[in-house]
Amino acid sequence: MNRDYIILSLTAFPFVIQALALAFDEFVFHRRRGLPRWECAGHPLDTVSVIVPLALVVFLPFAEPALFLFVFLALFSCFFVTKDEWVHARECDPAEHWLHSVLFICHPLVFGATAILWIWRDAPQALKLDAGTVPAVARALNFQFMILIIFFLYQIIYWNIVRRPAFDSAARLKLPATKSEFADPQSCASATE
Repeated sequence: MNRDYIILSLTAFPFVIQALALAFDEFVFHRRRGLPRWECAGHPLDTVSVIVPLALVVFLPFAEPALFLFVFLALFSCFFVTKDEWVHARECDPAEHWLHSVLFICHPLVFGATAILWIWRDAPQALKLDAGTVPAVARALNFQFMILIIFFLYQIIYWNIVRRPAFDSAARLKLPATKSEFADPQSCASATE
């Protein structure tokens, strides 16, 4: 394996850690405690805050003005995803808090890795990397973009249609328990109820 593919693999590391942590958060913690209405809306917005800067990278060539916009959008996203932590302090157990801290560490690392891949795709000579690896780098960026779009659609469909949120907290408390072992009266209501 040549040096460039080793660097590409290392650059992918924050993406992999973030994806594993997100999957565990989504499919273990969120399913166990359920999501109240504000999270059913807020989590897709978090994902959009990552999709927008990544779309910039996918659809625009690397250039200094675009890089400044990317950095601004990435910083905005890094702060935006922390918006729910005040409420999570009441709603989540310590293990979920710890996982959120891992996600907060990964978030800027993913944006940094994205910027490296963007420069690599459009100006590999600036990083002293082989232009022959550019197709692999472009595929990696496109793959990440597609995964985020799919995850965004999943969040909208699953948490807002399949498990529709209750209209108010009083209504949520009166919902019958679902057949899921993770049923929570404060979670989004199942569409079958």
